[in-house]
Amino acid sequence: MAELDASELLAISEWVEDGAHRAAEGAYPLVKKHALALRDRWRDNAKATAGRHGKHYPRSITADQVHDEPDAAVWEVGPDRKYKQGSMGAGFEYGGPHQPPHLDGARATVATEAEFNAAVDEFARTLL
Repeated sequence: MAELDASELLAISEWVEDGAHRAAEGAYPLVKKHALALRDRWRDNAKATAGRHGKHYPRSITADQVHDEPDAAVWEVGPDRKYKQGSMGAGFEYGGPHQPPHLDGARATVATEAEFNAAVDEFARTLL
């Protein structure tokens, strides 16, 4: 599982008037947007590499909010064992005796990381 976390915004917000409220309000949609982008990239990568033996695997990749509070800014992205072939995530990602690693999640994370960090930086500047 990959995890997107904007908790640094809360530390910055302590120094800004009304910052905690503004940070919580803005962090949730920011993290959600990038978590969904990460999920979609991971799925696209998996569709390209999973082949016939992993035809259900891409649909097992989900993005879920970790906490139930509406302003929580922590999401998990990755294969979910509740779905068909979700338990095969480690095998697809890291490989095994009969297949090389696909690194679908790693490639998606690298592609999303710079955009996410830039968005967090831009949002943090709006708090100052």
